[in-house]
Amino acid sequence: MAALFVLSLLWALDGLGPDLLPGLRPSPVPAMERQAITFGLYALLAAAYAVKRRVTLPDSRSVAAWAGIGLLLFAAPVLLSAVAQSGVSQLERVAIFSLTPVIAVVLEPHLGNGQQRGAGALIAALSAVAGALCIFPLDLPGTPAAAAAVLAIVIAAACAAVGNCVAVRIAREGEVSLALSAAWASGAAAIAFAVASAVTEHAKWRLPSGTQFAWLTIIDVPALILLFWILKKMSAAHMTARYILAPLLTVLAGIALEQPPITTRMILGTGLMGAGAIWLLFAPAEDISGSLINM
Repeated sequence: MAALFVLSLLWALDGLGPDLLPGLRPSPVPAMERQAITFGLYALLAAAYAVKRRVTLPDSRSVAAWAGIGLLLFAAPVLLSAVAQSGVSQLERVAIFSLTPVIAVVLEPHLGNGQQRGAGALIAALSAVAGALCIFPLDLPGTPAAAAAVLAIVIAAACAAVGNCVAVRIAREGEVSLALSAAWASGAAAIAFAVASAVTEHAKWRLPSGTQFAWLTIIDVPALILLFWILKKMSAAHMTARYILAPLLTVLAGIALEQPPITTRMILGTGLMGAGAIWLLFAPAEDISGSLINM
């Protein structure tokens, strides 16, 4: 649980980076280029570690599976969010992505490790969504284009949930070194982001500044290391709680730094998100196979 909290904290710090370090503001690295650099750097580090450990190379089926997980878990949510950013604000995207744990709780018994959460886990995830909507209000789309943008973010959240479920299941099967798995998944995501950057940002691929590169190596890459490390230690439903914890930590940090007027809606929202995340993390699992046998 501590690793998940640290991962969520790193995500929150990533969002607060420009405010904490104003040096990140001048000539920022374009979003897709930054993602390509981050995932490419981590892929190289993971591959180097695997070579040092002399791990056995996986077959083509395993390589394709982990590359697909990288595209589904990392690339698809970011690319879909980028497509929809003109129709959905950043705060609204945060609210919609809070659906990720709900989707994971529902789909994990079918895509994941054969365990289902009790009804309490679903209630906890829905409570967290209600809290997120209190803090990040979601306006009803008024045009077909806006509705399509909202749908794209919902699909992005579903991709993240499905990617988590499949990644946890395959990681626990233990057929491939986790370092190599991370290398293939991150490498596939890096290629997808590099292509997206070349098409949409016309990237010139200049090296990040010293401050920006330090942020990548201190915040972004360690977050990926933690994410892969906990794949074998937590369920997908637990892992997706980071989509609640990270924005909650960001909100709490914002309150501490900016000291805005505290409203009833803010108190209710943070309370529901915090309670929902804690409840979700400690909700007991049930063996779905046993449940099916008893039916």
